[in-house]
Amino acid sequence: MGITRHWKLIALFGAALLMLLAGLIAAQEVQDPNPPLEMEYPAISQYGGVVPRDDDNEDVPAVNGTYKVIFDVDSGASSPSQLNPGLKRVARAINVFAAHGVKPEQLQFVAIIHGAATRSVITDQTYRAWFDTDNPNTGLITALKKAGVKVEVCGQALSHWRIGDNDINREIAIAPAALTTLAIYGMRGYAYERL
Repeated sequence: MGITRHWKLIALFGAALLMLLAGLIAAQEVQDPNPPLEMEYPAISQYGGVVPRDDDNEDVPAVNGTYKVIFDVDSGASSPSQLNPGLKRVARAINVFAAHGVKPEQLQFVAIIHGAATRSVITDQTYRAWFDTDNPNTGLITALKKAGVKVEVCGQALSHWRIGDNDINREIAIAPAALTTLAIYGMRGYAYERL
């Protein structure tokens, strides 16, 4: 009986050892199912990268076209250290058009910022006081402006969040309200994109 128990312990130990080795081998063989994508930045570097594609359908932008879009940016980042996702998508839109040969000067883009996105427009100094970090959106806003995007913030949202006009990034215009800005650009024939 002692010998049987001895062999059972050896068999149990051997099975455990085999399972451990199999787990180690499997862990080494597992590859990331989503390797990092190769991004391109044809118009705005560092922001809004696009994946190269060779799409060929009627929705590919015309190289000689002019495109007018009002971007309704009201979503905030999940963390103060992250870029505003809506502003990042505006940069991506510019890069997608550029990847198809459309120059930034052919894009008449306006971004109106309000709601939870409002904090993305404050100066680095104010942002540091609030969140103990520089505003990650400052460089992105500068890049958008250089690409010709008109960036505005809702004056009503500023008042709601109790943000003074002196606390706003100087590259951003203050609109009376996002509601009026959206209506005005809609009447001017701008396509609407909610971000």
